[in-house]
Amino acid sequence: MLKNYNYKLISIYRTQLMGIAILFVVFYHSTNDISSIPILSIIRKISIGSVDLFLMLSGLGLYYSNQRCRNTLHFYKKRLLRIIPIYLPVVFMMGIFYLVIGKMSISELIMNLTTLSFWFDTRNRFDWFIPAIIMLYFMTPIFLYFFKHKNKYITTGIAISCAILLSVMISSSPMQYLLIFTTRIPIFLIGILVGYWINIGKECNRASIILSFSGLILGLIIIFITSIYLKEYGASYGLWWYPFMLITLPVCMGTTIILQYIINLKVLKLTFLTFLGTHSFEIYLFHERILDLANNLSKYLHLVRYKLLFHLICFITTLIMAYIWKKIISYFLRIGRNKLKNLSIETV
Repeated sequence: MLKNYNYKLISIYRTQLMGIAILFVVFYHSTNDISSIPILSIIRKISIGSVDLFLMLSGLGLYYSNQRCRNTLHFYKKRLLRIIPIYLPVVFMMGIFYLVIGKMSISELIMNLTTLSFWFDTRNRFDWFIPAIIMLYFMTPIFLYFFKHKNKYITTGIAISCAILLSVMISSSPMQYLLIFTTRIPIFLIGILVGYWINIGKECNRASIILSFSGLILGLIIIFITSIYLKEYGASYGLWWYPFMLITLPVCMGTTIILQYIINLKVLKLTFLTFLGTHSFEIYLFHERILDLANNLSKYLHLVRYKLLFHLICFITTLIMAYIWKKIISYFLRIGRNKLKNLSIETV
C-alpha cells in the first residue's frame, strides 16, 4: 500500500491526526509518576513529538490558507482571528486568577497577554506554543514568496538549514530556551512542502519511501541514545527535538494508512478522534490549567491518591470546557461578523 501512497491521505485525515496528537499532548502533560512502568515512560518521551505533528499539519494548512488569501494582510488577519479570540480571554482569566492568589505579577500578566513571555523567558509564562505559532504565521508569507518563485526543494532545504544553524548557535547559551521553537521550524516547513505535494497529487516512489523510513529508524535511534546516554544534553542542545524532523512525516503516513484501513472495514467510525481534532486548540489551552487547579484542590479532597480517576476527571472536564468554550467564542464571532456585515450594507 505504501508503494502507491498518496500524500492526500494526510489532508483527508488531518483532523483525526490532530486528535491523535492532542491525546499524546494530554498524556505528556499528565503529572502521573510512570517511571515505574518502562513502556509508558518510553511513550511519554516519544509524546514530545506530538507538537511536531501539530506543526507539520499547521504548515500544511497554512499552505492552502495562503493560496486562498487575497494578500499577505488578509492572510495575517485570517490566521490571527482563528486563535486570538480563543486564546487571549483564557490567558486573561487565568492571569487574573494567578494575580489574585499571588502566583503572577501584573508585568508577567501583560507579558503573557502580549505573547512576549516566551521570547523573553519570563517567569510564570502561560505557554510557548502559541507565541511560536504566531511567529510562524508571520514567517510563512516570506517563506512562501521564495517557495513559489524559486526552486521549491532548494528553498525548503536552505530554510531548514538556516533553522538548524540557528539552533546550533543558541545551544547551551542563555538563549537555549528558544530551542523548543527553533528545532521545530524544519518540520513546519516540511508541512508546507507536503501541502504542495498534495496540491500537485504527488505519490510516494520507492526512493521517497526508503528515505522516509530510514529517517524514522535514524530518529528513533537518536532518541534511544539521548534518553540513555545523553539525558543532560537533551534540552540544552535540542537533542530531544531534532529527531522528530525525521520521524514525524513517516509516522504520519503510517497512521493515515491505519486510519484508512479502519474506515474501509466499516466497523469503527473516527467520531471521537474527529471531536478531539476539531477541539484540539481548546483542549491544549485548558488541560494544563485544569490539571494545575485540580492538583491544588486535590490536596484538600485527597483525590491525588486515586491517580487514574484524578486524571480521567481532569480529561473529561477539559473536553467539556473545550466544547463549551468553542461554542461561546463561535457565537460571539458570528454576532460580530453579522454586525460588520449589516454596518457595511448600511453605509452602502
